[in-house]
Amino acid sequence: MKVTIITSSLTSNYSGGSTHVNNVVYRLTKYFDVEFIPSINFFINNHKTEEELEKISKNGIKIPEFVYSFSFTNLKPSFLPYSSSVYEAFSEKVKLDSDFIYDPDYTTPESIFISNRNKIQLGITLHAPLYSLSQCIFYTYYTLKPFFFNSLDYFMKRSIALYLLTEKKEGYIKRARYMSFIAGVSKGVIDSIKTKKIKKYLLFPANGVDKELLNYRTKDKEDYVVFWTTLIPPKGILNFIYVLKLLKDEGIKVKAKVAGNFLYEKFKKFFFKYVTDNSLDVEYLGFLDKTKLHDKRRLYEVVSKAKLLVYPSLNDGFSITVLEALALGTPVIAYSIPTVYSAYKDVPAVKFVKEGDIKKMTEEVKNELNKGELLDAVFSDKVRSFVEFHNWDNVTESIVKIIKNAVES
Repeated sequence: MKVTIITSSLTSNYSGGSTHVNNVVYRLTKYFDVEFIPSINFFINNHKTEEELEKISKNGIKIPEFVYSFSFTNLKPSFLPYSSSVYEAFSEKVKLDSDFIYDPDYTTPESIFISNRNKIQLGITLHAPLYSLSQCIFYTYYTLKPFFFNSLDYFMKRSIALYLLTEKKEGYIKRARYMSFIAGVSKGVIDSIKTKKIKKYLLFPANGVDKELLNYRTKDKEDYVVFWTTLIPPKGILNFIYVLKLLKDEGIKVKAKVAGNFLYEKFKKFFFKYVTDNSLDVEYLGFLDKTKLHDKRRLYEVVSKAKLLVYPSLNDGFSITVLEALALGTPVIAYSIPTVYSAYKDVPAVKFVKEGDIKKMTEEVKNELNKGELLDAVFSDKVRSFVEFHNWDNVTESIVKIIKNAVES
């Protein structure tokens, strides 16, 4: 069976979605004849397209010859999808003879336009929910504490753009004429999909970790908490340092280690100024690239020795960060957004706090540092079994079953 993969990249690991894509798509070659059509974003401001395509083809994935002729020098990077005419023109250049099209990380609609034009069945996976208007507004507001009044411009742009993005994604789904299924990485993601005409599947397991992480587990913890992800407000970096400030105000000095990449210079300045002005004990480790062995080992060692991952994120569809922390033997306190809550609600080493309730999160962090109940739970058989089940081979097999069922039905 020939399956065409349409997505933005098979070489990056900048997000949970891209990590999932890289680990799954290459494994799909064990089950299908796989070819890759890059979406438009792959080509935007990318001066290494041929180099990346060559790397992909060496790993058993076919690249159609016409892909090498694609050029999008007239387009600029965009948070929102481009106009329909851009995707229509793109799809005209793609001639397929495959049995199925699969988009493993639906963010832009190329797969839908190509499926419609070639009259081939399509399946997509969502790694982020389709946010409601209230979620777009309130989640963005919560993520900016305690810098809301310094960030009104970001609040307006982010809230509106997130809502428009959801509207665009939903609109394109409605235009799909050959959509066989929509898969989601958590029940929270699935519940956000309003269409009732298309089959929906919950991937289980939805994401995985490598077994090597279990080798870093240790009960010999050091006296600090950790936070690592992309360092943007929706992922909780501002809420995180606010929690540290509230703990200090109560006379509780907490050391923290932070790793990740700041995408916005404005919030990077906010972060360091707030840490300095409030004399917070925060060590910034920089961006630790898991594709580099030295960085990966350092990150895993730091996380495994932490007493707690404090994770006030309001922008996750599943959260591989939480899964990796559990694998490394570090418990988690997180916001109870529907996506992450539905994925980890039965894991005893994860404590949930109502979205945006920073005072309650501060209280739970204080309780855990005093009592260590989550730390005891993270080494239970139940948590270890949960982590071991969440491996990339199992994830791939769950997707293979869905694709085969779609083709055969």
